[in-house]
Amino acid sequence: MELKWLEDLLVLLEEKSVTRAAVRRHVTQPAYSRRIRQLEQWLGVELVDRSTKPVRIRQSGLALEDEVRDLVSRLYALRNRVHESLDRVTIVSQHTLAISHFPPLIREVKKQLPEVSYRVVTANYEECEALFYNEADLLLCYQTENRQFQFSERLALKLPLAQERLIPVASKRLAQQLGELAPGMMLPLLMYQRGGFLAEILANSCLPDVIRDYRVEAVCESAFSASLKEMVLADMGIAWLAGEIIERELASGECISFEPWLGSADLEIVLYYRNESQSGRIGQVIAQMLEAKA
Repeated sequence: MELKWLEDLLVLLEEKSVTRAAVRRHVTQPAYSRRIRQLEQWLGVELVDRSTKPVRIRQSGLALEDEVRDLVSRLYALRNRVHESLDRVTIVSQHTLAISHFPPLIREVKKQLPEVSYRVVTANYEECEALFYNEADLLLCYQTENRQFQFSERLALKLPLAQERLIPVASKRLAQQLGELAPGMMLPLLMYQRGGFLAEILANSCLPDVIRDYRVEAVCESAFSASLKEMVLADMGIAWLAGEIIERELASGECISFEPWLGSADLEIVLYYRNESQSGRIGQVIAQMLEAKA
């Protein structure tokens, strides 16, 4: 049995015409008809009624459509997974880092390892550990002194990449409306979702002082820095954002930092990688890049 025979049947079911189906399959009508007969012989059942003009698809053929379509889809998915397992690495990244640090990082890696093929899976901090254990070759994440993964050296090597800060920012327009911050005034805050990694970092650093010194209104909660950034740009409130994803807006004056009044939170960006085959090569290339910049 050949996969193309199943694809021939699906096209026939869609077109309801051998002539039109043969055109779509880029073969002559006699060649197409022979392939349908071969499928019938393999299945041991007639799929079309050739006693009518034009031929009619039998109920036995119609009943197979959903199952055949699913089978064809799963066969192609299987082929893709086999190819991926041979030459592609899987990288798990926290959402913010997938936007800010991963693109330039992989761009530099590709210059030295152009053959590298990769798949990126974005996840919350809490999900990263399980994903790295079960399916990934590299993990790009934040950590602090008190929050970091404890992988054994046999499982993964740790490579510190950069220092980062969560900075409280607002749009220029909102900053002008608020004016100079003073204790007791009302501040509209855009918060990270409670229970999440970044929310916990703020709760253990500068946020308690803000709540003590100001009246705060939680305008919105989100697990994603990218969505909080868009709300900042829409003049909705103040959010603590990683400097890397807001630096362009701060440099242009589109956004204003309130760090002197509201404080910031320090983070470290790290890469964990398995010291084997392709992932080990990527880790070594990144380490060499960091040494060259030092």
